[in-house]
Amino acid sequence: MNEILEDIQAAELDLDSDLARYPDLVFALRYWTSKCQGRFAPARADIDPAEIVAILPRVLLADVEYGAEGTVDFRYRLSGTGICSVHQLDLTGLRPSALEPPPYGKLVNIQYRQAVERRRPLAHVIALQTDKKSRSYARIILPLSSDGTMIDKLMMVDSETQNLLQEFLETIAVIAKRA
Repeated sequence: MNEILEDIQAAELDLDSDLARYPDLVFALRYWTSKCQGRFAPARADIDPAEIVAILPRVLLADVEYGAEGTVDFRYRLSGTGICSVHQLDLTGLRPSALEPPPYGKLVNIQYRQAVERRRPLAHVIALQTDKKSRSYARIILPLSSDGTMIDKLMMVDSETQNLLQEFLETIAVIAKRA
């Protein structure tokens, strides 16, 4: 049964200042940066799961699929056990547009597209309230490129800090003050 969305909010985090609230996302970004080796993004082959064991349960890997007329879509290739637990299903093989509730899937899809268009890591804090649950979390999106030119995969890492509405509100307040 579909959930009824009551509210969804998201804000982009500044990688230099806001991300410090999430040490595991800082770790993911530093790891990604260390694998770039002068390129705009590392390749999937550069990512060694044995080097990121601490965050592996919260990693999502998505293929970037380019279509006609510049369209971009995504399909999950790998879903960590922590992600499966939160969503109560394995996302492997699904598209972000299949995420429930549908406006959440649409938001995630938009954020992934932004990462592809901007060709750089993006981080967000997201809070959603449905008739069944509320959830807030931070996530980083890290582009990957096999050929050094085109982004062919995205690696997402959800923060270990989940469901802390107070932290979400504090982060939003900091972002609002900068604007």
